[in-house]
Amino acid sequence: MPENWTLVMETSVPEATLALAQGDTLVAEGKFTSERSQEVDLFGPLEEVLANLPEGEKLSQIVVGTGPGSYNGARVGIAAAQAIGQVHDCSVAGLCSFEGVPGLSWAVGDARRGAFFLMKIGGKPELIPPTELSVRLSNCEGRKGTFESAEKLSAPDHEIEEVTPTASGLLKAWLARSKEEQAAMSAVPAEAFYLRPPHITVSKKKTPLT
Repeated sequence: MPENWTLVMETSVPEATLALAQGDTLVAEGKFTSERSQEVDLFGPLEEVLANLPEGEKLSQIVVGTGPGSYNGARVGIAAAQAIGQVHDCSVAGLCSFEGVPGLSWAVGDARRGAFFLMKIGGKPELIPPTELSVRLSNCEGRKGTFESAEKLSAPDHEIEEVTPTASGLLKAWLARSKEEQAAMSAVPAEAFYLRPPHITVSKKKTPLT
């Protein structure tokens, strides 16, 4: 029976991490810190992690964190995962990066444009005005986490942890899913996590000189 090798990548936060697993056994890990140059900083640690794949073996699947977080970081991770997936002829599945924090129940953060987001782990984000965030958090049971500074949130009376997802955490979330769920997720192209629909600006046509 062929070995089941999984590569996991979490690059949507500055403290990026990588993991290679054989079944549910963690074989190798890598990490790097990058704010804006993930497209450069990723490949050294990635090469080191993949060097632990035995000669002649191929990856069975790749799991990649999709954010919300650094949009550039998430896109770099997804693009790299897709390229590696083509080489190894394996599936690529995207997971919300907050699932890479074991035991977290709720995610909260700044959605920009005068709104915050609140999301039950495994669910969809809801955009909330600052005046309503504290009230909504009062009805949320369990651990609440943010990838940002908790001081930026308009909810000083609520315990919100500053958390960082990891590739090993994403691996646990992936392995906790059934084979049917994994197959369904792998069938959907991974894309960066959007808190709201993509905003596309149409360029104005220049008036020809007369």
